[in-house]
Amino acid sequence: MRRSTVLPLLVLLLSIAGCRSGPMESHEGNVKVTLPARQQAVTFVKQTDGSWKGSIQTTGSARAFEATVSWEATQQLSSNVLTSLGQGSFMTSAGAPEFGTFDQMLMLVGAASEPAPDGKGSLRIFITSMKDGSQQDIVDIPLVLTLAP
Repeated sequence: MRRSTVLPLLVLLLSIAGCRSGPMESHEGNVKVTLPARQQAVTFVKQTDGSWKGSIQTTGSARAFEATVSWEATQQLSSNVLTSLGQGSFMTSAGAPEFGTFDQMLMLVGAASEPAPDGKGSLRIFITSMKDGSQQDIVDIPLVLTLAP
């Protein structure tokens, strides 16, 4: 095979397979997430109280009112059942109309009363509307949840 056709063929195969690299961006373009990567593993450690704790690094940039970005993490228990692993907000380095950067370690917690966080999960990074509290500029990142041995 000619060398000039190998690279385009490889790019085509990776895109067909669903392998995407680079930052994930909201449809509106105001939130860009560089970490975590899609399908990144988050390892949870069982605590003495029976809960589970894990952490994940998130980095990127956002154009957000008062530089505030929100997040929530969930575990998918079945096709239509989710359980919370945490939520909160953090600040970027600048508020709108500028893009500010962020680099945050998020602490995720699985309650002792819920199933152990193992399997599919998701991290959602978004901007909360100051007008009505709705989620805007959503970036959903699929995660793989694992338990520490």
